[in-house]
Amino acid sequence: MDKQIVRRLVDESDRLNRDESSEWSFVEALWRPYVAQGEIEAEFHLAYYYLFGSFEEEPQKRSEMEALIRKAADQGHPEAMYRLSHLYPDGSERDALLLKAGDLGSLEAQRDLGALYATGDWTGPRDLAMAVDWYRRAAERGHADAQYNLGFMYLLGEGVASDSQQGLHWLYKSADQGEEPAFRLLADIYRNGYYGVVPDSAEADRWDELFQKSISALQKERAANGL
Repeated sequence: MDKQIVRRLVDESDRLNRDESSEWSFVEALWRPYVAQGEIEAEFHLAYYYLFGSFEEEPQKRSEMEALIRKAADQGHPEAMYRLSHLYPDGSERDALLLKAGDLGSLEAQRDLGALYATGDWTGPRDLAMAVDWYRRAAERGHADAQYNLGFMYLLGEGVASDSQQGLHWLYKSADQGEEPAFRLLADIYRNGYYGVVPDSAEADRWDELFQKSISALQKERAANGL
C-alpha cells in the first residue's frame, strides 16, 4: 500500500477519532476499499481505529475487528502483533506476541520489552542487560521514553557499565523530543551533581524552565479540549 496514501488516511482517521461528533462509518469508508483488496496495512489500521479508538458499535463489530487485526498479525504485521497483545491478559500468549512484534520491528513493542526485562513483571526473566538491548533498539529509532530509560540505565550502571556521558547523551535526545521526565532528571542532575556530573546551576535552571513551560503547555491543551 502506498505510504503517502496510508499517511493521508491515518491523518484523516486521527481527525475523525478526535471529533466526538464523528461516526465509525466515516473511518470505515476510508479503509474498506483497501481491505477489500487484501491490503494488510489497511486491515491493521481499520481494526486499530475501532479497537483502540473512540468508536463503539454493536458487539459483532468488535468481534469482526478483532478477527481482522489477528489476520494482519498472522501475516506478520509487527504493529498488529503489538496491538493484538493488548487484547490478551498478562501471560505467555501476550508475551510471545510482544517478543515477535519486537523482533519484527515494532517500536512500541521494543520499548515495552525493555521495561519488562527491567522489571521482571512478565513471564520472562528480569534481565537488565536485555533491558538495555531492547531500550537501545527503540532509542536508536527515536523513541523518547526508551531514550530516557536507556540514559537512566547508563547513569545507574544497570545492565551496562556506568557512563555518565552516554547517560546524558540519551537524556538530551529524549528531552529534545519534549519528554518531561528527561527535563526533570536533567535539572536534578545539574543542580545536585548526581552521577559524577559537575553541578551547574545555570543548566539546572534551564531544564527547570523547560519543564515548567512543558507543564504549562499541557495544561493549556487540556483546557482547550475541555479536560
